[in-house]
Amino acid sequence: MGKSIINTGTVTYALRGRDLLRAKGYSAYMFRTTGKSAVGCGYSISTAADAETVKSIFGAEGIKYISIESGEGQ
Repeated sequence: MGKSIINTGTVTYALRGRDLLRAKGYSAYMFRTTGKSAVGCGYSISTAADAETVKSIFGAEGIKYISIESGEGQ
């Protein structure tokens, strides 16, 4: 199982994504993204789910995201 950081454009999608991942049994924590890399409102989700799993879950539920960073090996 990998670790992923999902960057979202709004706090609403960050909350929905976090809650959806938790409902599917994955640990998920939302945090404010700061600095030059912040996009949109600058919220991200850290989860134990790998990037492909996140893409599948979010796609099935219509949760939008800007990018997913794989944290393999962290």
